[in-house]
Amino acid sequence: MRENTEGVGQVKLTEGTEIDDFLFLTKNGNCESFRSQLKRDFTAVIFLRHLGCGMSQLDMLKYRDAYQFLKDQGIEIMMVIQGTEAAVAERTTKMKIPYTVIADPEQSLYEHFDIPSSDSMRDLVYGVSEEKLLEFEYYGIECQRFEGNELQLQATIVVDRRGQVVLSHYSENISDVPSPSELYQMLQAAPVRS
Repeated sequence: MRENTEGVGQVKLTEGTEIDDFLFLTKNGNCESFRSQLKRDFTAVIFLRHLGCGMSQLDMLKYRDAYQFLKDQGIEIMMVIQGTEAAVAERTTKMKIPYTVIADPEQSLYEHFDIPSSDSMRDLVYGVSEEKLLEFEYYGIECQRFEGNELQLQATIVVDRRGQVVLSHYSENISDVPSPSELYQMLQAAPVRS
C-alpha cells in the first residue's frame, strides 16, 4: 500500500469528510487507486484486525455470504487487514472471498485514517458480542496466531461515489463491526449522490 499524499498526518474519517485517495496492490499484483473503485452508490471500507483473529475471520465470512445481496443494493465491500500481500491473497482465496481485501502489513492506512488501538486486552474484549462468539462454531472458526498489532480496533467507513463519507463507525471492542444486515439498514437513510 502506498499513499498518494506525502507528509499528510492523520485524518479521522467522519461523516461529511472526503476520504483521501491511496494506492494498493490487488491479489493479482496490480496497483489500483482507491478512488477508481468507487463505482457503486456506496463503498464500505471495513478495517479489520488481522488474519488470525477469529472475529475478523467471522466478519469476512459473513460479508462473503451477503456480498451478492449487498452488490445488488448498490453497495460495494472492501476490507483492509493487517498481513502481507501474499498471506492475504492465500487466505482470501481459500475463504472464497469475492470482494477486495487490502493488505496493510505496516498499518499505514490504520495510522493515516486514525483508527486507534485498544488501551489493553481487557478493553479490547470488554462487551464482546456473545451472539458473534456462537457464530464461530457455525463457521468453524478457530483463533490463530497473533499478527501485527494485537490491540488494533476496527472501523467501518462508507463513502459515496465522490469519496464523501456517509457513515463512520469506529469500533469500541473486538466484536463491534456492523453485520451486513445492520450495514444495509444504516445505509437506507443515506442519500445516494452521483
